[in-house]
Amino acid sequence: MKLLYSDFQFVFDFKENTRNLLVVEHPGMFCQIVKELSVDDKGDGTGFVLSENEVPIRKKDHLLCIVNPLAVSLNERKLLGKLMDVLKRNIVSSELLLENNQILSELENYAMHIVQDVDWELTYADKIDVQGLLKFLGIQFFDGQESLLEKIVDYLKAVSELLEIKCFVFVHLLSYLTEYEVEKLYEYVQYHKIHILLLESRQPDIVKMFTKVIIIDKDACEIQLNM
Repeated sequence: MKLLYSDFQFVFDFKENTRNLLVVEHPGMFCQIVKELSVDDKGDGTGFVLSENEVPIRKKDHLLCIVNPLAVSLNERKLLGKLMDVLKRNIVSSELLLENNQILSELENYAMHIVQDVDWELTYADKIDVQGLLKFLGIQFFDGQESLLEKIVDYLKAVSELLEIKCFVFVHLLSYLTEYEVEKLYEYVQYHKIHILLLESRQPDIVKMFTKVIIIDKDACEIQLNM
């Protein structure tokens, strides 16, 4: 998988064990790049092209830009929707289906008894499905008091497995993690074949840990560091 930007010469090749860093010192260009990485690619003029085997692929389906690492949440709508799909498939393809049907039948009988015990004419949902039961149970991801690194790793695992997104761009991640934590993050993504690109507005002190470094300086000139 490769990522290029039409206004510059750089190409990030997301191969195994690569560590890619893009430093954009020009404020206006930094803002533009973050904006274009964050929007869906549907003919809106974005200069980024994501490709696999030299064939362009939809960025929105394969790449996710995380502007604020502190705000990542496992319980965002897309992830919860996919989680519900997985749980429903597990229920209907296992011995849980019988138990599920028994519970639904008991709930329907319970609702019938409730409305029969009053003088008003009432209605109720007489056909509760698996989706309704799961929603009633309030099943969601556990969101405990983890470290930021643990939170990011859990998020990468969920998104890569449920949404099948394997390429991530992190904005200013090095402002939040220590060098040790960055190493641990790379250990995880390399083992699970997840690709990340770090986007920063200044050259970090730990620049030597990256295999490819592209700098867009304050004059919007492109520089590649030989690491």
